[in-house]
Amino acid sequence: MDTKNFFEKAIVSAELLANRTGVVATRAADAAGKTATSFVSATKLNMQIFDLNTEIEILYKEIGKMVYHVHTGMEEDQDALQAKLLLIDEKLEKIEEIREKLNAAKAKTCCPNCGKECPSGAAFCSSCGAQL
Repeated sequence: MDTKNFFEKAIVSAELLANRTGVVATRAADAAGKTATSFVSATKLNMQIFDLNTEIEILYKEIGKMVYHVHTGMEEDQDALQAKLLLIDEKLEKIEEIREKLNAAKAKTCCPNCGKECPSGAAFCSSCGAQL
């Protein structure tokens, strides 16, 4: 076997391996980036839910004071009470919308090989066929 030929083949093999490694590393980095982005998005949505729940708790306290005032014989503005009740309804609807978004995001997973989104129950990626 010719030494020059052997080294040429070794160099070509090393280049192919380096290229494959680079492609896999790029895909892994893309998948990690998408996962991080999904995590940040989920965290933002959870913070919105937390904020809305805090606002609802404040409204509950205000309504409780109003009800107590009525109990003690004080006059309370019924329109203000109704407005607070409607605000709670709106905030609860918004929380439900956000939870639906979170559940939709959880219903998908990213392929570790190519980074494409796949249904969470899938065993293999629909794009590249890699095992999930």
